[in-house]
Amino acid sequence: MVALQHPLEFAFPGYAAWSAEWVNLGRIGIVAFFLVSGYVVGLTLSNQSAATFTIRRFWRLYPIYWLATLAYALVALMTGDAQGGFTLAVIAINITMLQGFIGATTILGVAWTLGIEVVFYIQSVVSKLARRLDLSVWLGLCWLAAFGALAWSNYFRLTGFTAVVPLMMFTASLGFSLYLWESQRSRSLLVLLPSAILVVPALGWLLEYDGQGTTSSWTPMGFDSSYLIGLVIFWAFYALRNAEVATPVLWLGKISYSLYLVHTIVMIAVAPIGLPAPVFVAVSVVTSLGAAWAAHVLVERPSIDFGRRITMRRSR
Repeated sequence: MVALQHPLEFAFPGYAAWSAEWVNLGRIGIVAFFLVSGYVVGLTLSNQSAATFTIRRFWRLYPIYWLATLAYALVALMTGDAQGGFTLAVIAINITMLQGFIGATTILGVAWTLGIEVVFYIQSVVSKLARRLDLSVWLGLCWLAAFGALAWSNYFRLTGFTAVVPLMMFTASLGFSLYLWESQRSRSLLVLLPSAILVVPALGWLLEYDGQGTTSSWTPMGFDSSYLIGLVIFWAFYALRNAEVATPVLWLGKISYSLYLVHTIVMIAVAPIGLPAPVFVAVSVVTSLGAAWAAHVLVERPSIDFGRRITMRRSR
């Protein structure tokens, strides 16, 4: 969905405005991603030590991210698409992957979500070390409260917070709570799920509306519909989790992280050719799939295997 949203809004400015007003494919995909991530973190941490989890996640995420960020910077400089200078401070922060969490400049635009993901990992590892996996889940309510505070500020003080960071931290906690419900019948799901369905949309309306107009390019409808549809899609696939899965879908799952990282690189490389808008979208998506497969085979999968070998040696 993200790899479709970006070329569509690049090629069709009217679609970009419509998606912010009504429903945004990219935001739907991100919401579903954080739900999946929270669930998988719970599943993984329940079967791995904190050290094993940390080592494997590092090798899964960082090498291909660093390579993709470098590739984007080079292509952006060659095509004139670079937004501002890449200072040493910006580069240093982007190396850590935390730029999206602290609101710093992101070199590879889509990587803003990864800092949130890393902080959720840290939160969950701390919970594992404390022998209270549900602690990470209950902290989700603290993140929801932070989202509410920013929404209140936007509505009553006319600030312009996006508030996406605490919202996605809460969303990942919701996915985690689903796993704990499955494995331990933890009641946290009974609190977080109604909050996601009822409280988040109400706060989303406050976040995006100031009584006179919207506080950003998003409308309350676009913000809330995208979030709720992301929830529905996740739960629909969760309901089908025991069904047989077609090989192409499994393939998309394998390359999904690579696809997320490389599709904007492909876009800015293809854009100077000057293709008609529909052709540009089709070429961007197809080429991104091929580039993602190559990145997965050449970089991501070897890095994952290397992380596993390290942890296996440590275990022995």
